[in-house]
Amino acid sequence: MKKHIHTILFFAIGLFLTSCGQSSMETVDSGGIQTGTAIIIVIVIFVLVAGSFFFFKNVFPVGLWFKSVTAGVRIGVRSFLNMYFQKIPPEPIVNNMIRARKAGIRLKVKELENYWLANVDLDVIVDALIKAYNAGVEVSLNELANAYLAKIDVDKFVEAMILVHNAEINTNFEELKTLYLTGADIIDVVKGKIECKNAGFPVDFNDLAEHYLAGGNLDKTVQAYIAAKKANLKDFEFSDISDIDLAGYDVMDMVQKAIIPRVVEGDRVRGVARDGVELSMKVKVTLRAKLKYIIGSPEEKTILARINEGLATEIGLSDSHYHVLENPYELADRVEQKRLDKDSAFEVLSIDVSDITIGKDVHAELKTERAKADAEKHKADLIKADEKLKKAMAAAFLDGNLTPEEYERLINLQADTRMRLSLSKNQNIELDGENEENNEENNHDKNNNHE
Repeated sequence: MKKHIHTILFFAIGLFLTSCGQSSMETVDSGGIQTGTAIIIVIVIFVLVAGSFFFFKNVFPVGLWFKSVTAGVRIGVRSFLNMYFQKIPPEPIVNNMIRARKAGIRLKVKELENYWLANVDLDVIVDALIKAYNAGVEVSLNELANAYLAKIDVDKFVEAMILVHNAEINTNFEELKTLYLTGADIIDVVKGKIECKNAGFPVDFNDLAEHYLAGGNLDKTVQAYIAAKKANLKDFEFSDISDIDLAGYDVMDMVQKAIIPRVVEGDRVRGVARDGVELSMKVKVTLRAKLKYIIGSPEEKTILARINEGLATEIGLSDSHYHVLENPYELADRVEQKRLDKDSAFEVLSIDVSDITIGKDVHAELKTERAKADAEKHKADLIKADEKLKKAMAAAFLDGNLTPEEYERLINLQADTRMRLSLSKNQNIELDGENEENNEENNHDKNNNHE
């Protein structure tokens, strides 16, 4: 458009010079002046009209000026001339000043011109300024422009400032700007800060931002931290809850285990008392998680294994199985006092015997097995002795030292000896049967007395 106006002006000037030459010729030739004068007047009028059109359209847009005046914004001709020579379009300047004025904010033309030349999106920062002003948040256009140039989402930034302002959190523009530039989601961090403050357990912005940047679940961690604090759990900080979340645990589940103890039933444990009777028992263990020791410490299975080992040892140290049956909880208390949960992820609150059973008499079985072994050995010795005897007799026959009559008397003697041994064995069996009956009656009487 400007090129067309310049062309028109040059054309008008050329036409004016041409007409001047023609008028001079006509004056010389005909001696008339009126025709040349008329042409000059027409050209001058044309130039004035074209110049006025150019001026009021490009240098001083009357429509835009009138719009600003009706909105209560004063922008002089000099400001429009300055924008023209700096090649600044007046529309974004004027429109944003009008929008700000309607919101009750006064802006300066020169200020907006400088931001436009710095490639700041005026619509974005003015919108953010109006949003902050309406929420009662104090922030300057210059701060918002600098934040925009620092690649900050000023709309999101102002939203965070409004949240902080409404929650009455003591902070400032620069602290929030630094927080944003760390790369953390400023809205999530601010909301986490507000949740902790409202619950009465404040946490620093840096701790929240670090957990977010480490890839943690910030919202869930904050909720778990507040729940643990409200439950009056001891010896932990936000960093402990954060570490549990980053370690891959369900942080809320672990906090619940620390708040509400769990009852876990262990495997059946077997042991032999000193009187040789085997006992087996099962216990129920009440556990509570220790938040500070969850990561890298022995967990439930390890603690239960320690308890089972302790129970087996205590059974073996008992003088008799009757003592264990009479005082099962005394045995469990001795195991509990060993503090097998030391440096582990869980604290043992109690150990309760849930089931106890009497097994076999190991000593009696050992005696029986030993008697069987002795009998087998005695039988083997007899066989060896018999073989030696047969060899000796054969040698005696060959040497003539044994007669048939002597051999017959020896055979009769062996038969008589076997008969005597057989009768003696039957008597021993009868005596053993009577002893077993007596033992059963004695055991029955002891169990009745125990009951």
